[in-house]
Amino acid sequence: MTTARPAESKNKPTEDVIYDDLYNAILERKLPPDTKLGENLLAEHYGVSRTIIRQVLQRLSHDRLVKLEPNRGAFVAALSLEEARQIYAVWRLLEAAIVRNVTQTINRKQIDSLRQLVAEERQACETQDLPRLTRLSAQFHIQLAELCSNKILSRYLKELVPQTSLAFFYEVRSMPVCTKDEHSEILDYIAMGNEEAAVDAAMRHLDGIEAALNTRAAFRKPTSLVDLLNSRLPFPS
Repeated sequence: MTTARPAESKNKPTEDVIYDDLYNAILERKLPPDTKLGENLLAEHYGVSRTIIRQVLQRLSHDRLVKLEPNRGAFVAALSLEEARQIYAVWRLLEAAIVRNVTQTINRKQIDSLRQLVAEERQACETQDLPRLTRLSAQFHIQLAELCSNKILSRYLKELVPQTSLAFFYEVRSMPVCTKDEHSEILDYIAMGNEEAAVDAAMRHLDGIEAALNTRAAFRKPTSLVDLLNSRLPFPS
């Protein structure tokens, strides 16, 4: 039994569905930096008009995940090593403030939800599922930020974290979150109400990730945009 592509589905995907699919493809590093996002190819792939694709690309551009170039089209954005390091410097500041805030306000239900996310990460580590692991690892920090009562801090971090997918690529076994269960360590200290230990654990975690930055070197060039998107089957219809 074969899975139908979006163009073959009875119900065409909405703009939000296409946005989520491309957003996750970039977050999972399925679409490497500088991949051309042709409007015609995407419109055919999803079975929608170019107008809808153009709106999706505009939204991704606003997220700084896509760059729009006059007379050339849309491309997955890229970060230099120096730009990535600047992002991590800001991430540390935001993360420390968020961890302190969340440690004071988190409840049992929220802790359990984060523990479930961490358990899914561990499973992705064990199965060497790099795309899923990459997405879940980012989601841990985003979900933590969503619990912060300071919504400005939360918004800035949620905008920042996905951009790190543009800078580097990990081998699964070398990812800090795989070699040591660092997210669990952060969460344990938060659950205990130990702000300083939680912040220290979060900073060690980000230090380890930044130390593993490997811009561009491990990216494999795609055979085609459609092949990369097809690798994300099944597509939600």
